[in-house]
Amino acid sequence: MTRRAWLCRTGAAAWGLGAWLCGPAAAQTAVAVRAPVPLPDTVSPPKGLNLGSTSFFDGFGATTEGWTLLQYGRYEDLTHINDANGHPLAVFKSPHIQVFTSLTQIGYTSDLHPFGGDAVGFSAALPLDDVTTHFAANSPATLHSSGFGAGNLVWGPIYQSRVYFDGDQPVYSWRVQLIVESPAFSFNKHYAVNPGIGYWAVNPYYAFTYLPRPQLEFSSRLNYQYNLPTGNFQNPQPTPGVVYRNGQAGQLVYGNVDASYEVAPDVHLGVNGYFLDELTPDKTNGQRVGHTIVSEIAAGPGGRYVFDPSNALNLNVYLPLMCNNCTGGVQFNAQFIHHF
Repeated sequence: MTRRAWLCRTGAAAWGLGAWLCGPAAAQTAVAVRAPVPLPDTVSPPKGLNLGSTSFFDGFGATTEGWTLLQYGRYEDLTHINDANGHPLAVFKSPHIQVFTSLTQIGYTSDLHPFGGDAVGFSAALPLDDVTTHFAANSPATLHSSGFGAGNLVWGPIYQSRVYFDGDQPVYSWRVQLIVESPAFSFNKHYAVNPGIGYWAVNPYYAFTYLPRPQLEFSSRLNYQYNLPTGNFQNPQPTPGVVYRNGQAGQLVYGNVDASYEVAPDVHLGVNGYFLDELTPDKTNGQRVGHTIVSEIAAGPGGRYVFDPSNALNLNVYLPLMCNNCTGGVQFNAQFIHHF
């Protein structure tokens, strides 16, 4: 359930760049004896988030004991790197970042059924990413990727509700999970672009599906994420009078929304989208860093095909609508679900 959200900040050390590349001073807080020294951003929000990876009928899940396999494939063609106001950064000429992601998620539903028909389970997922970066030959700045590697391990307990019916028609189902995001296996501070992060994060979410009519479906997944402080930096710019002790990415809210209609037996077509908003600025040495708030919105068409009661496929396309302090472009997503 990952999404590559490459972030370029004012003074973004996550890109391995100084404040002089990304515009105004990176912070308003000083940690020097005689004169204020701007603090660069040393840690960015996670680059692997579920932004649109899950969509149609997301609130439904297994309530009988057994295993579930979810296989995701994603391709992102990112062609612009924007500043805090959503304008392309002039220091990057003709940026082109391509991201290929294959993520395997395994879930287990136990035989515990609290409150009658609900279920308790567990899931774990690991992405494999391949990232390439290209810029014009005369670009004042470029970004280098560590290439192929494993992203962040995400795991945690699940509480899945039973399906609620109106007569014999299913109308509602929901799920909550507490996800723990473990540091990436292939995090390398010497590269500006990595498959994952070098710190821990905690992410509770609530997913639901509502069917007001048998053919009509609405689903959403709402996330809150708290990123823990870390001493893993991506080569922050040396700053006179500053000793880097720790960094912390801001708190996040993000979510997926979709609506679909059954146009033929077992075939749903609709629209899907996602949003992301960073609630608090990133911190360096406990001090807030200015101009680091990330916000993003994307939407596009999608569809779902149900092969049989145990197998289904979701397909999604996302086009950028808003991108502040982020990298954007066209994204294609596939999610295959198999219940054993």
